[in-house]
Amino acid sequence: MADIVKGMLNTGSALVLLGLATVVSADDFLDLAPLSADQLDSASGRQGVPLQLQLNDTEQNAAVIGNVISGPSMTGDNIISDQAFGNMSGIATVIQNTGNQVVIQDSTQVNIHINH
Repeated sequence: MADIVKGMLNTGSALVLLGLATVVSADDFLDLAPLSADQLDSASGRQGVPLQLQLNDTEQNAAVIGNVISGPSMTGDNIISDQAFGNMSGIATVIQNTGNQVVIQDSTQVNIHINH
């Protein structure tokens, strides 16, 4: 199965590189009527949407080189309370660090697919 998925991703990448993938502008959606609550409810969970191929890639390069800590090194605790995400909506990213001389890199990719 993994080989099939890899092949499909490679095919999708080739289509993008060859310019054969369809590009849609946000302006294409300006004249569309909004969907009703019933229409949205019946389409939840990608119901009826065929398989869509997408390739995301992110590259992060960082280094901590030549740093020196002299003397006592204090670090803290990481605590997230039981209600920390109680009223959260949308996409949350939590990054915690308890050490010294640490590089933290984070990448969030949000993909929205709209069939036109």
